[in-house]
Amino acid sequence: MANVSRQPICSLQPQMQNTVIVGVIIRSQNSKIIERTRYNNGSRAVWNFTLRDSVNDFINATVWGAVDFINKLFTTYGIGSVVEVINAKITDRKPDDPNEVYVPSVTSQFTLTLNQSSSLMQLHSSPATPRYASLIRVPTKNPAGALNLAYVLENAESLKNQYVDVIVVVTFVSQTREIVTRLGELSKIREFEVSDPSTNHSLPLTLWDLEWIKLADKWEPKHTVLFLADAQVTYSDKVRKSTLTIVRKTVITENPDISETKQMRDVFLTKPDIGSTSPYAVPNPNSITKQMTIREITNRLNLAASIVSDERLQLLVVVTAMVDDMNLDSNDLTLLSARCAKCKRMVANGNESCMNLECPFGNGLKAPMNVVSLNILITLKDDTGYLVGCRLRDTAAEQVIGCTAEAIGGMTREQRIKLKEKYYKKLCIVRMQIIGPSANIQKSIYNILALNVLNHDDKFEPFDIDDSELP
Repeated sequence: MANVSRQPICSLQPQMQNTVIVGVIIRSQNSKIIERTRYNNGSRAVWNFTLRDSVNDFINATVWGAVDFINKLFTTYGIGSVVEVINAKITDRKPDDPNEVYVPSVTSQFTLTLNQSSSLMQLHSSPATPRYASLIRVPTKNPAGALNLAYVLENAESLKNQYVDVIVVVTFVSQTREIVTRLGELSKIREFEVSDPSTNHSLPLTLWDLEWIKLADKWEPKHTVLFLADAQVTYSDKVRKSTLTIVRKTVITENPDISETKQMRDVFLTKPDIGSTSPYAVPNPNSITKQMTIREITNRLNLAASIVSDERLQLLVVVTAMVDDMNLDSNDLTLLSARCAKCKRMVANGNESCMNLECPFGNGLKAPMNVVSLNILITLKDDTGYLVGCRLRDTAAEQVIGCTAEAIGGMTREQRIKLKEKYYKKLCIVRMQIIGPSANIQKSIYNILALNVLNHDDKFEPFDIDDSELP
Protein backbone atom coordinates (compact mmCIF):
# COMPACT_ATOMS: atom_id res chain seq x y z
CA MET A 1 0.00 0.00 0.00
CA ALA A 2 1.58 3.29 -1.12
CA ASN A 3 2.31 6.27 1.12
CA VAL A 4 1.55 4.45 4.35
CA SER A 5 3.88 3.20 7.04
CA ARG A 6 3.36 -0.08 8.92
CA GLN A 7 3.88 0.57 12.63
CA PRO A 8 3.66 -1.72 15.68
CA ILE A 9 1.80 -0.32 18.68
CA CYS A 10 5.02 -0.01 20.70
CA SER A 11 6.55 2.42 18.17
CA LEU A 12 3.62 4.85 17.82
CA GLN A 13 4.17 8.58 18.26
CA PRO A 14 1.63 11.44 18.10
CA GLN A 15 3.23 13.11 15.08
CA MET A 16 3.04 10.02 12.86
CA GLN A 17 0.95 10.26 9.68
CA ASN A 18 -0.55 7.63 7.36
CA THR A 19 0.16 4.70 9.67
CA VAL A 20 -1.05 1.15 9.29
CA ILE A 21 -1.51 -0.73 12.56
CA VAL A 22 -2.27 -4.45 12.43
CA GLY A 23 -3.72 -6.24 15.44
CA VAL A 24 -6.50 -8.37 16.88
CA ILE A 25 -9.57 -6.88 18.54
CA ILE A 26 -9.68 -8.09 22.16
CA ARG A 27 -12.50 -5.87 23.45
CA SER A 28 -15.50 -4.37 21.68
CA GLN A 29 -18.03 -2.10 23.35
CA ASN A 30 -21.54 -1.51 22.05
CA SER A 31 -21.77 1.27 19.49
CA LYS A 32 -23.67 4.37 20.59
CA ILE A 33 -25.70 6.98 18.77
CA ILE A 34 -24.91 10.60 19.63
CA GLU A 35 -27.94 12.77 18.94
CA ARG A 36 -27.66 16.02 16.99
CA THR A 37 -26.02 18.90 18.80
CA ARG A 38 -25.17 22.47 17.83
CA TYR A 39 -21.85 21.16 16.51
CA ASN A 40 -23.28 18.78 13.92
CA ASN A 41 -26.31 18.63 11.66
CA GLY A 42 -27.40 15.06 12.30
CA SER A 43 -26.98 11.99 14.47
CA ARG A 44 -23.51 10.47 14.69
CA ALA A 45 -22.32 7.28 16.27
CA VAL A 46 -19.24 6.12 18.15
CA TRP A 47 -17.63 2.72 18.70
CA ASN A 48 -14.82 1.83 21.10
CA PHE A 49 -12.55 -1.20 20.81
CA THR A 50 -9.17 -2.40 22.07
CA LEU A 51 -6.46 -3.55 19.65
CA ARG A 52 -3.50 -5.82 20.43
CA ASP A 53 -0.47 -6.69 18.27
CA SER A 54 1.82 -8.47 20.74
CA VAL A 55 1.81 -10.08 24.17
CA ASN A 56 2.85 -6.78 25.76
CA ASP A 57 1.21 -4.13 23.57
CA PHE A 58 -2.44 -3.10 23.32
CA ILE A 59 -4.19 0.22 22.74
CA ASN A 60 -7.71 1.66 22.89
CA ALA A 61 -9.38 3.04 19.77
CA THR A 62 -12.45 5.21 19.16
CA VAL A 63 -14.26 5.40 15.81
CA TRP A 64 -16.59 8.28 14.87
CA GLY A 65 -18.92 8.45 11.89
CA ALA A 66 -22.44 8.29 10.54
CA VAL A 67 -24.79 5.83 12.23
CA ASP A 68 -24.88 3.41 9.28
CA PHE A 69 -21.10 3.54 8.90
CA ILE A 70 -20.44 2.77 12.58
CA ASN A 71 -23.07 0.05 12.73
CA LYS A 72 -21.49 -1.66 9.72
CA LEU A 73 -18.04 -1.58 11.32
CA PHE A 74 -19.40 -2.80 14.64
CA THR A 75 -21.17 -5.79 13.08
CA THR A 76 -18.32 -6.62 10.68
CA TYR A 77 -15.34 -6.55 13.05
CA GLY A 78 -15.72 -8.30 16.37
CA ILE A 79 -13.59 -9.78 19.10
CA GLY A 80 -11.01 -12.03 17.45
CA SER A 81 -10.97 -10.13 14.14
CA VAL A 82 -7.46 -9.35 12.87
CA VAL A 83 -7.69 -5.90 11.29
CA GLU A 84 -5.69 -3.10 9.72
CA VAL A 85 -6.27 0.37 11.16
CA ILE A 86 -5.18 2.96 8.59
CA ASN A 87 -4.43 6.64 9.19
CA ALA A 88 -5.76 6.85 12.73
CA LYS A 89 -5.03 9.97 14.77
CA ILE A 90 -2.56 9.18 17.55
CA THR A 91 -2.91 11.24 20.74
CA ASP A 92 -1.51 11.13 24.27
CA ARG A 93 -3.59 9.55 27.01
CA LYS A 94 -4.21 11.88 29.93
CA PRO A 95 -3.92 10.16 33.34
CA ASP A 96 -6.47 12.55 34.86
CA ASP A 97 -8.96 12.05 32.02
CA PRO A 98 -12.26 10.91 33.63
CA ASN A 99 -13.04 8.88 30.49
CA GLU A 100 -10.18 6.49 31.34
CA VAL A 101 -12.48 4.71 33.81
CA TYR A 102 -14.75 3.72 30.90
CA VAL A 103 -12.09 1.99 28.80
CA PRO A 104 -9.79 -0.99 29.49
CA SER A 105 -6.37 -0.55 31.04
CA VAL A 106 -3.79 -0.70 28.24
CA THR A 107 -0.02 -0.68 27.94
CA SER A 108 0.20 2.07 25.31
CA GLN A 109 0.50 5.67 26.48
CA PHE A 110 -1.47 6.72 23.42
CA THR A 111 -4.97 6.32 22.07
CA LEU A 112 -6.27 5.96 18.50
CA THR A 113 -9.09 8.00 16.97
CA LEU A 114 -10.61 7.03 13.62
CA ASN A 115 -12.90 9.29 11.65
CA GLN A 116 -15.11 8.17 8.78
CA SER A 117 -13.76 10.85 6.44
CA SER A 118 -10.04 10.32 7.05
CA SER A 119 -9.42 6.78 8.38
CA LEU A 120 -9.91 3.23 7.14
CA MET A 121 -10.38 -0.16 8.74
CA GLN A 122 -10.21 -3.53 6.98
CA LEU A 123 -9.50 -7.19 7.58
CA HIS A 124 -5.84 -8.22 7.54
CA SER A 125 -4.71 -11.28 5.63
CA SER A 126 -1.13 -12.54 5.71
CA PRO A 127 0.91 -15.51 7.00
CA ALA A 128 1.11 -13.60 10.30
CA THR A 129 -2.68 -13.54 10.80
CA PRO A 130 -2.78 -16.72 12.99
CA ARG A 131 -0.10 -15.23 15.26
CA TYR A 132 -2.21 -12.12 15.82
CA ALA A 133 -5.35 -14.23 16.34
CA SER A 134 -3.62 -16.32 19.02
CA LEU A 135 -3.17 -13.21 21.17
CA ILE A 136 -6.88 -13.37 22.01
CA ARG A 137 -6.01 -16.20 24.47
CA VAL A 138 -3.31 -14.25 26.33
CA PRO A 139 -4.52 -12.40 29.48
CA THR A 140 -3.93 -8.66 29.54
CA LYS A 141 -2.76 -8.88 33.16
CA ASN A 142 -0.28 -11.16 34.95
CA PRO A 143 -2.20 -14.26 36.20
CA ALA A 144 0.01 -14.26 39.31
CA GLY A 145 -1.83 -11.14 40.46
CA ALA A 146 -5.28 -12.69 40.23
CA LEU A 147 -7.29 -12.99 43.46
CA ASN A 148 -9.51 -15.93 44.38
CA LEU A 149 -13.23 -15.37 44.80
CA ALA A 150 -13.26 -16.29 48.49
CA TYR A 151 -10.76 -13.52 49.24
CA VAL A 152 -12.68 -10.99 47.12
CA LEU A 153 -15.98 -11.71 48.87
CA GLU A 154 -14.48 -11.84 52.35
CA ASN A 155 -12.80 -8.45 51.80
CA ALA A 156 -15.56 -6.90 49.72
CA GLU A 157 -15.97 -3.90 52.04
CA SER A 158 -12.33 -2.80 51.74
CA LEU A 159 -12.31 -3.63 48.00
CA LYS A 160 -15.57 -1.80 47.27
CA ASN A 161 -15.47 0.06 43.91
CA GLN A 162 -11.96 -1.22 43.23
CA TYR A 163 -10.94 -3.35 40.24
CA VAL A 164 -9.65 -6.89 40.66
CA ASP A 165 -8.40 -9.68 38.40
CA VAL A 166 -9.82 -13.19 38.82
CA ILE A 167 -9.60 -16.56 37.06
CA VAL A 168 -12.95 -18.35 37.13
CA VAL A 169 -14.85 -21.28 35.65
CA VAL A 170 -18.24 -20.72 34.03
CA THR A 171 -20.86 -22.75 35.93
CA PHE A 172 -24.04 -21.47 34.25
CA VAL A 173 -24.99 -19.67 31.04
CA SER A 174 -28.42 -18.17 30.43
CA GLN A 175 -30.24 -17.42 27.23
CA THR A 176 -30.13 -13.84 25.95
CA ARG A 177 -33.10 -11.81 27.12
CA GLU A 178 -34.42 -8.32 26.57
CA ILE A 179 -34.95 -5.91 29.43
CA VAL A 180 -36.21 -2.37 29.68
CA THR A 181 -33.75 0.07 31.25
CA ARG A 182 -34.64 2.79 33.74
CA LEU A 183 -34.97 5.17 30.81
CA GLY A 184 -37.54 2.90 29.19
CA GLU A 185 -35.23 1.63 26.44
CA LEU A 186 -34.95 -1.97 25.28
CA SER A 187 -31.57 -3.60 25.89
CA LYS A 188 -30.18 -7.12 25.57
CA ILE A 189 -28.38 -8.87 28.42
CA ARG A 190 -27.07 -12.33 29.17
CA GLU A 191 -26.51 -13.65 32.66
CA PHE A 192 -23.90 -16.22 33.61
CA GLU A 193 -22.33 -17.51 36.80
CA VAL A 194 -18.77 -18.32 37.76
CA SER A 195 -16.85 -19.98 40.56
CA ASP A 196 -13.34 -21.08 41.47
CA PRO A 197 -11.83 -23.74 43.77
CA SER A 198 -11.77 -21.36 46.75
CA THR A 199 -15.57 -21.43 47.22
CA ASN A 200 -18.49 -23.83 46.86
CA HIS A 201 -20.77 -21.03 45.71
CA SER A 202 -21.21 -19.38 42.34
CA LEU A 203 -21.23 -15.68 41.58
CA PRO A 204 -23.72 -14.13 39.12
CA LEU A 205 -22.48 -11.75 36.44
CA THR A 206 -24.18 -9.99 33.53
CA LEU A 207 -23.00 -9.33 29.98
CA TRP A 208 -24.17 -6.08 28.37
CA ASP A 209 -21.89 -5.93 25.31
CA LEU A 210 -23.46 -7.57 22.26
CA GLU A 211 -20.14 -9.11 21.22
CA TRP A 212 -19.77 -11.10 24.44
CA ILE A 213 -23.49 -11.91 24.52
CA LYS A 214 -22.98 -13.62 21.14
CA LEU A 215 -19.68 -15.32 22.04
CA ALA A 216 -21.17 -16.75 25.25
CA ASP A 217 -23.28 -19.05 23.04
CA LYS A 218 -20.27 -21.39 22.98
CA TRP A 219 -19.49 -21.28 26.69
CA GLU A 220 -19.75 -24.68 28.37
CA PRO A 221 -20.41 -24.93 32.12
CA LYS A 222 -17.43 -26.47 33.98
CA HIS A 223 -15.32 -26.33 30.79
CA THR A 224 -15.04 -22.64 29.89
CA VAL A 225 -12.47 -20.71 31.94
CA LEU A 226 -12.37 -16.90 31.96
CA PHE A 227 -9.69 -14.45 33.01
CA LEU A 228 -11.50 -11.27 34.09
CA ALA A 229 -9.16 -8.28 34.13
CA ASP A 230 -10.48 -5.25 36.04
CA ALA A 231 -13.82 -6.60 37.19
CA GLN A 232 -15.27 -4.14 39.70
CA VAL A 233 -16.22 -5.02 43.28
CA THR A 234 -19.65 -3.50 43.92
CA TYR A 235 -22.60 -3.77 46.28
CA SER A 236 -25.87 -4.98 44.76
CA ASP A 237 -29.02 -3.47 46.28
CA LYS A 238 -31.04 -6.09 44.43
CA VAL A 239 -29.48 -9.11 46.16
CA ARG A 240 -28.18 -7.11 49.17
CA LYS A 241 -24.63 -8.35 49.02
CA SER A 242 -21.26 -7.53 47.51
CA THR A 243 -20.47 -8.97 44.13
CA LEU A 244 -18.31 -8.57 41.03
CA THR A 245 -19.51 -6.50 38.10
CA ILE A 246 -18.36 -6.53 34.49
CA VAL A 247 -17.90 -2.88 33.50
CA ARG A 248 -16.58 -1.08 30.43
CA LYS A 249 -13.07 -1.34 31.82
CA THR A 250 -13.25 -5.14 32.12
CA VAL A 251 -11.43 -7.32 29.59
CA ILE A 252 -12.50 -10.97 29.31
CA THR A 253 -9.99 -13.55 28.11
CA GLU A 254 -11.78 -16.77 27.14
CA ASN A 255 -9.97 -20.04 27.92
CA PRO A 256 -6.66 -18.23 28.53
CA ASP A 257 -3.46 -19.92 27.42
CA ILE A 258 -2.12 -20.40 30.97
CA SER A 259 -1.56 -23.46 33.17
CA GLU A 260 -4.35 -22.42 35.55
CA THR A 261 -6.95 -23.04 32.85
CA LYS A 262 -6.47 -26.82 32.76
CA GLN A 263 -6.00 -27.05 36.53
CA MET A 264 -9.24 -25.22 37.23
CA ARG A 265 -11.17 -27.14 34.59
CA ASP A 266 -9.99 -30.48 36.03
CA VAL A 267 -11.19 -29.46 39.50
CA PHE A 268 -14.69 -28.57 38.32
CA LEU A 269 -15.19 -31.62 36.13
CA THR A 270 -15.37 -33.68 39.34
CA LYS A 271 -17.84 -31.29 41.04
CA PRO A 272 -21.66 -31.47 40.84
CA ASP A 273 -23.55 -28.92 38.77
CA ILE A 274 -24.04 -25.64 40.62
CA GLY A 275 -26.88 -24.09 38.61
CA SER A 276 -28.07 -20.49 38.82
CA THR A 277 -28.91 -18.25 41.78
CA SER A 278 -31.05 -15.90 39.68
CA PRO A 279 -34.81 -16.47 39.37
CA TYR A 280 -34.79 -14.57 36.05
CA ALA A 281 -31.92 -16.30 34.27
CA VAL A 282 -33.08 -18.87 31.73
CA PRO A 283 -30.34 -21.43 30.95
CA ASN A 284 -28.92 -21.70 27.47
CA PRO A 285 -30.32 -25.06 26.27
CA ASN A 286 -27.24 -25.73 24.14
CA SER A 287 -25.18 -26.02 27.32
CA ILE A 288 -27.38 -28.78 28.81
CA THR A 289 -26.07 -32.32 28.25
CA LYS A 290 -26.93 -34.32 31.40
CA GLN A 291 -29.51 -37.00 30.58
CA MET A 292 -32.06 -38.24 33.11
CA THR A 293 -35.26 -40.28 33.09
CA ILE A 294 -38.46 -38.97 34.66
CA ARG A 295 -38.05 -41.45 37.51
CA GLU A 296 -34.54 -40.14 38.24
CA ILE A 297 -35.85 -36.59 38.22
CA THR A 298 -38.68 -37.52 40.59
CA ASN A 299 -36.28 -39.25 42.97
CA ARG A 300 -34.05 -36.16 43.11
CA LEU A 301 -37.02 -33.90 43.78
CA ASN A 302 -38.38 -36.18 46.51
CA LEU A 303 -34.98 -36.21 48.17
CA ALA A 304 -34.81 -32.42 48.02
CA ALA A 305 -38.30 -32.13 49.52
CA SER A 306 -37.24 -34.28 52.48
CA ILE A 307 -34.46 -31.82 53.35
CA VAL A 308 -35.75 -28.59 54.87
CA SER A 309 -33.88 -25.75 53.16
CA ASP A 310 -34.48 -22.24 51.82
CA GLU A 311 -32.42 -23.09 48.73
CA ARG A 312 -34.18 -24.72 45.81
CA LEU A 313 -32.67 -27.62 43.90
CA GLN A 314 -32.05 -26.86 40.24
CA LEU A 315 -31.65 -29.56 37.60
CA LEU A 316 -30.57 -28.86 34.02
CA VAL A 317 -31.39 -32.06 32.16
CA VAL A 318 -32.10 -33.67 28.81
CA VAL A 319 -35.13 -35.97 28.84
CA THR A 320 -36.23 -38.31 26.05
CA ALA A 321 -40.00 -38.46 26.42
CA MET A 322 -43.30 -38.41 24.58
CA VAL A 323 -45.50 -35.30 24.51
CA ASP A 324 -48.60 -36.80 26.11
CA ASP A 325 -50.60 -33.58 26.25
CA MET A 326 -50.30 -29.96 25.14
CA ASN A 327 -52.83 -27.17 25.74
CA LEU A 328 -52.05 -25.30 22.51
CA ASP A 329 -55.56 -25.90 21.12
CA SER A 330 -57.46 -25.24 24.36
CA ASN A 331 -59.41 -22.19 25.53
CA ASP A 332 -57.11 -21.83 28.52
CA LEU A 333 -56.97 -18.14 29.42
CA THR A 334 -53.37 -18.49 30.62
CA LEU A 335 -52.15 -19.60 27.17
CA LEU A 336 -51.65 -15.96 26.15
CA SER A 337 -50.98 -13.12 28.57
CA ALA A 338 -49.96 -9.47 28.29
CA ARG A 339 -47.29 -8.12 30.66
CA CYS A 340 -45.49 -4.85 31.17
CA ALA A 341 -42.11 -5.03 29.41
CA LYS A 342 -40.38 -3.37 32.38
CA CYS A 343 -41.88 -4.72 35.64
CA LYS A 344 -43.56 -7.87 34.20
CA ARG A 345 -46.90 -7.07 35.86
CA MET A 346 -49.97 -8.54 34.18
CA VAL A 347 -52.16 -6.12 32.21
CA ALA A 348 -55.67 -6.66 30.90
CA ASN A 349 -54.62 -6.17 27.28
CA GLY A 350 -51.66 -5.07 25.24
CA ASN A 351 -52.70 -1.40 25.17
CA GLU A 352 -53.11 -0.69 28.88
CA SER A 353 -50.41 0.39 31.29
CA CYS A 354 -49.47 -1.61 34.36
CA MET A 355 -50.58 -0.40 37.80
CA ASN A 356 -47.06 -0.30 39.24
CA LEU A 357 -46.34 3.30 40.32
CA GLU A 358 -42.61 2.55 40.57
CA CYS A 359 -42.51 1.59 36.89
CA PRO A 360 -42.04 4.35 34.26
CA PHE A 361 -44.89 2.82 32.24
CA GLY A 362 -47.19 2.55 35.27
CA ASN A 363 -46.67 6.07 36.62
CA GLY A 364 -47.24 7.77 33.27
CA LEU A 365 -43.67 8.84 32.51
CA LYS A 366 -43.65 6.55 29.47
CA ALA A 367 -46.35 5.31 27.11
CA PRO A 368 -47.32 1.67 27.84
CA MET A 369 -44.89 -0.94 26.51
CA ASN A 370 -46.28 -4.44 26.88
CA VAL A 371 -45.33 -7.84 25.56
CA VAL A 372 -47.66 -10.73 24.78
CA SER A 373 -46.24 -14.00 26.06
CA LEU A 374 -47.05 -17.60 25.27
CA ASN A 375 -47.42 -20.14 28.10
CA ILE A 376 -47.94 -23.70 26.83
CA LEU A 377 -48.55 -26.47 29.36
CA ILE A 378 -47.18 -29.88 28.40
CA THR A 379 -47.30 -33.35 29.96
CA LEU A 380 -44.28 -35.54 29.29
CA LYS A 381 -44.23 -39.33 29.53
CA ASP A 382 -41.50 -41.95 29.35
CA ASP A 383 -41.44 -45.59 30.44
CA THR A 384 -40.62 -44.56 34.02
CA GLY A 385 -43.32 -41.96 34.72
CA TYR A 386 -45.00 -38.65 33.94
CA LEU A 387 -44.11 -34.98 34.32
CA VAL A 388 -47.35 -32.99 34.45
CA GLY A 389 -47.57 -29.21 34.08
CA CYS A 390 -44.30 -28.59 32.25
CA ARG A 391 -44.11 -25.01 31.01
CA LEU A 392 -42.96 -23.95 27.55
CA ARG A 393 -42.93 -20.16 27.63
CA ASP A 394 -42.01 -16.91 25.92
CA THR A 395 -39.12 -17.04 23.41
CA ALA A 396 -38.59 -20.79 23.85
CA ALA A 397 -42.26 -21.42 23.03
CA GLU A 398 -42.14 -19.21 19.95
CA GLN A 399 -39.01 -20.99 18.70
CA VAL A 400 -40.57 -24.44 19.18
CA ILE A 401 -43.94 -23.54 17.63
CA GLY A 402 -42.40 -21.43 14.89
CA CYS A 403 -44.55 -18.32 15.28
CA THR A 404 -45.06 -15.41 17.65
CA ALA A 405 -47.50 -15.16 20.53
CA GLU A 406 -49.42 -12.49 18.60
CA ALA A 407 -49.78 -14.88 15.65
CA ILE A 408 -51.09 -17.62 17.94
CA GLY A 409 -53.68 -15.16 19.26
CA GLY A 410 -55.02 -14.64 15.73
CA MET A 411 -55.26 -18.34 14.82
CA THR A 412 -58.36 -20.50 14.69
CA ARG A 413 -58.57 -23.64 16.83
CA GLU A 414 -58.05 -25.76 13.72
CA GLN A 415 -54.80 -23.95 12.94
CA ARG A 416 -53.58 -24.49 16.49
CA ILE A 417 -54.41 -28.18 16.27
CA LYS A 418 -52.14 -28.46 13.22
CA LEU A 419 -49.30 -26.86 15.18
CA LYS A 420 -49.91 -29.23 18.07
CA GLU A 421 -49.76 -32.28 15.78
CA LYS A 422 -46.05 -31.61 15.13
CA TYR A 423 -45.30 -32.80 18.68
CA TYR A 424 -48.39 -34.54 20.09
CA LYS A 425 -47.80 -38.26 20.87
CA LYS A 426 -44.29 -38.07 19.42
CA LEU A 427 -41.00 -38.93 21.05
CA CYS A 428 -38.95 -35.80 21.66
CA ILE A 429 -35.62 -34.64 23.01
CA VAL A 430 -36.53 -32.18 25.75
CA ARG A 431 -34.04 -29.83 27.41
CA MET A 432 -35.33 -28.65 30.76
CA GLN A 433 -34.70 -26.48 33.78
CA ILE A 434 -36.32 -28.05 36.83
CA ILE A 435 -36.53 -26.07 40.07
CA GLY A 436 -37.31 -28.13 43.14
CA PRO A 437 -39.27 -27.35 46.31
CA SER A 438 -38.01 -25.37 49.29
CA ALA A 439 -39.09 -24.75 52.88
CA ASN A 440 -41.44 -21.98 51.72
CA ILE A 441 -42.43 -23.23 48.25
CA GLN A 442 -43.62 -26.81 47.94
CA LYS A 443 -44.35 -26.92 44.21
CA SER A 444 -41.66 -27.83 41.69
CA ILE A 445 -41.29 -25.91 38.42
CA TYR A 446 -40.64 -27.69 35.11
CA ASN A 447 -39.41 -25.27 32.43
CA ILE A 448 -38.97 -26.63 28.91
CA LEU A 449 -36.19 -24.72 27.14
CA ALA A 450 -36.03 -26.67 23.87
CA LEU A 451 -38.18 -29.37 22.28
CA ASN A 452 -37.19 -31.38 19.20
CA VAL A 453 -38.93 -34.41 17.71
CA LEU A 454 -36.59 -37.40 17.78
CA ASN A 455 -38.04 -38.86 14.58
CA HIS A 456 -40.63 -36.86 12.68
CA ASP A 457 -41.88 -39.96 10.82
CA ASP A 458 -42.28 -42.23 13.81
CA LYS A 459 -45.11 -41.86 16.30
CA PHE A 460 -44.38 -43.16 19.74
CA GLU A 461 -46.83 -45.82 20.86
CA PRO A 462 -48.21 -45.47 24.40
CA PHE A 463 -46.82 -47.91 26.90
CA ASP A 464 -47.96 -49.44 30.15
CA ILE A 465 -46.32 -48.28 33.35
CA ASP A 466 -45.88 -50.56 36.30
CA ASP A 467 -46.98 -48.34 39.22
CA SER A 468 -44.97 -50.45 41.65
CA GLU A 469 -41.75 -49.30 39.96
CA LEU A 470 -42.49 -45.59 40.39
CA PRO A 471 -40.90 -43.75 43.33
